[in-house]
Amino acid sequence: MSLFLEWKKQKRTGYVTAYAGCGLLAAAFPLINTGVRPETFLSLPGDPLDILMNANWQMIAMLNILVSILGACLMYHTEYTEKGWEKMSSLPIHTGRLFLGKCIIAAMGLAALLFLEFCSVTACLIHWFPQTPILAKELLCFAGFQFIITLPTVILMLVISSACESMWISLGIGVILLFTFSIFSQENLVLSLLPFSSPFQLFSMAQEQGRTTLFILVCLSETVLFLLGEWCYQKIRRSFS
Repeated sequence: MSLFLEWKKQKRTGYVTAYAGCGLLAAAFPLINTGVRPETFLSLPGDPLDILMNANWQMIAMLNILVSILGACLMYHTEYTEKGWEKMSSLPIHTGRLFLGKCIIAAMGLAALLFLEFCSVTACLIHWFPQTPILAKELLCFAGFQFIITLPTVILMLVISSACESMWISLGIGVILLFTFSIFSQENLVLSLLPFSSPFQLFSMAQEQGRTTLFILVCLSETVLFLLGEWCYQKIRRSFS
């Protein structure tokens, strides 16, 4: 029920439009980048999928995080406008379920983004690397890994937005965190495991370094931790309201 209510609310905002626009932009980037200078990529040795991901993923990850920030801000902007949050709290629905519904919708949005982006990468492989067999298992491993390591950032941004009644404050915090962590060295293990930094990591690099399991476990733990943190925050907030 709470998921249905959340989806109904988000359809009336620019949430779906923002995700669709960003997904199409991110999906177009590998096609344009490869199409403008195909000889650069064709001359590189190694696995074509790794070549395409190394050349395009930093920009794609940046767009994914930006739309996650914007999406979280839009979700809670509608809640806080004209005391909508207080009205929802008066309904016989637990506020934790409302937050969980937002998390599910945000996760579905992230999955849709990754689907479009990996369809684009697959199209690049088919067109510019026709001799390379397309391995569905390899693409699924890449997409699944990127989904898991981006999820903590998505959930944390929802937590931040839930704590800020002003959309501009949560938007500013999200953008500052994104650009702060994006300038840090991605080779530092501790920093690379943190939200807003982990989405820039690649499955192939983590696999080469033997860190795939570490990234998955840490990011899943961060996701659970942020969900528990939001639950505690709502308990404290209700006690003071």
